[in-house]
Amino acid sequence: MKRIASALLALCLMCLPLAGCSGDGAASYNVTDVAAAVGEVCQIDNPKDFDEDTLVYELGLNAEDIQEFAGQRTLTNGQPGTVLVVHTAEGKAADVQAALENYRDGVLQVNENYQADFPVGYEQTANARIVVKGDYVVYAVAGEGVDYADVDAAIDEALA
Repeated sequence: MKRIASALLALCLMCLPLAGCSGDGAASYNVTDVAAAVGEVCQIDNPKDFDEDTLVYELGLNAEDIQEFAGQRTLTNGQPGTVLVVHTAEGKAADVQAALENYRDGVLQVNENYQADFPVGYEQTANARIVVKGDYVVYAVAGEGVDYADVDAAIDEALA
């Protein structure tokens, strides 16, 4: 009996180093599911799906930095509401984050002229969330009347 237990223990100990080497430990998420979960909370009015041209030419992302993406934004002028989830190329999350921060700052700069006409849109955009987890970046602008605590919780849950 001792020999069997010793053999099993030896076998387990030999396999232990292999378990530590199985994969890079990076989490994997379905960008469509994450975007849907966060989008449900953000309440995007009159939504339109993002396409690659919009990401590159309007948001300023590099196509080479994107593995996959999903999300929507509102087509209603002056209204807030955007959710974009990007699975970046390895090591490119900081670049995508910086591009989205530049985009958000540009939108705010343009909308400063219309702040009196669209105060909610300006405020919600100013409070936009840009969250990075591994090689994933989430950009969320809540719709009118949505509390960002709910948006934060939705992002945390979707990326759990």
